[in-house]
Order: sequence, then structure tokens, then C-alpha cells
Amino acid sequence: MKADQTYLRLNMSSPLIVKSVVEIGCCKVCQGEATLYGVTDFNTICHSENASRYTYPLTGVAIYYHQCQTCGLVYTHACDDWTPADYAQHMYNEAYGQFDPNYEINRPMRNRDLILTLFKKYHGKKMLDYGGGTGTLARLMQEVGIDMVAWDPFVPGDYPELNSYEFMTSFEVFEHTPDPHKTLAEVSGFLKKGGVFFFSTATTDEVSHLGMTDWYIAPRTGHITIHSEASLNALFSAHGFQITHLNRWSHVAMKMVG
Repeated sequence: MKADQTYLRLNMSSPLIVKSVVEIGCCKVCQGEATLYGVTDFNTICHSENASRYTYPLTGVAIYYHQCQTCGLVYTHACDDWTPADYAQHMYNEAYGQFDPNYEINRPMRNRDLILTLFKKYHGKKMLDYGGGTGTLARLMQEVGIDMVAWDPFVPGDYPELNSYEFMTSFEVFEHTPDPHKTLAEVSGFLKKGGVFFFSTATTDEVSHLGMTDWYIAPRTGHITIHSEASLNALFSAHGFQITHLNRWSHVAMKMVG
């Protein structure tokens, strides 16, 4: 119960304020009509093992998700008005590791091995890990002689040089952004023309029948924008990328414009 008490203590002094729900929304990717998809408590996390998906105490704050009827994007407007300070207080706070235990080391180690195996031709190039948290993956890559740095919008650090990377990564980031176009535009700004962007985010196509019981829909873990292959295709095409889906989780995009 210690983790539960920590979470409640962190949030009771500053109540969660989320955007009011609307019946019909505007898709954040293709601007299509988006209808209500489902609702869950803010405290819903990934990998909940019970049928209700409620592992931690309920906050009483309902998070409504919409689904675009054109591209299939599943997303919430709830956090649209949040500032970086709001995210830091309510999502990415000192308790976050308890809700996403693989964040610190297990996931970065798997991602290092993926890059070393799949992208050998880029091992001599400058690399940037976008949304890399405190830089664990970059440090692991540096330990094996790869020139990788990390940058994360929620972690203080030097802003990377624009138009200077031939290879970029971003693992489990695109489900966290409330503004997919803004996020991809920033990624594109760092990448050279012809550069490759390898990223992970789970798509809904194979699990659409699960609805809100899909474990990937988890506001407390920061999963507020859940893509389909069609929504990723629309998003990346709009920014001049060609995208290939390796599987439900992994995707590779090449920047085709300068």
C-alpha cells in the first residue's frame, strides 16, 4: 500500500483539472470527426491484471477517449490545456516508476539490442534518442561506442542541433503526446533529409475488439494518444515521411523532404 499512499499524497494538494468532454471531437491527426469511444479513471495504468483495470485507488476523475471515424486514432482531449508543470506533477512525477517499472533500465536495454541488430549501417552516424528520459539508452549506446545523445521535452538539457542527425529513435513516446503534429514536426527538425526515424508505439489494428479493456489505454501512465496504422500513415505523410510498419509495435520512417 505504500505506493498507493505516495500517489495520493502527491496529488491531493493539487486536484486534477481536465478539459470538459464533448460528444464530437476533431481528430488530432486528420481532423476527421471523432466520436466518444470510452471512459476510464485517471488512475488506470498499463498491464492491470483485473477485469476493471483498476489496480490503484480511483481518483474520481473520468478520462474520456474519442475515436476518429476516418483514421482510427483513439485519444483524449482531457489534458489538452495542461502545462509542462501539470504533466510533471500529475503524470511524470516521482511515483512514475511505480506505474511503469520497465522505464528505467529493462526497456532501454532491449532497445539498445534492437538498434545494434537492425541498424548496423548507422552505427558510425550521429544518433538522437527523442523523448529519451534521463538518457539511459544513450548511455548504453555510448558504452558500446555509438555516438548517441538523448533529449526529452520533460527533462532539462541542451537543445539538440537542428538538421544534424541521420538516425533517430523514439521509444514509447507517441502515445504520450497530446499534439501528434507538434511532436513529429520537432522530430523532423532534428533529422536530415533522407534520415531514418525508428520508433515504437503500439497500434490498435489487431486489438480494436478490446475497446477500453486494451491495456495500452492508460492515462496514469501517460498513454493519451493511441494510434492505428492509418493514423500513423496520415501523420507521417503530412510531414513528408515514408513509413513502414515492422509489426504492431515498431515502425521505421524516412524523411523525404528537406
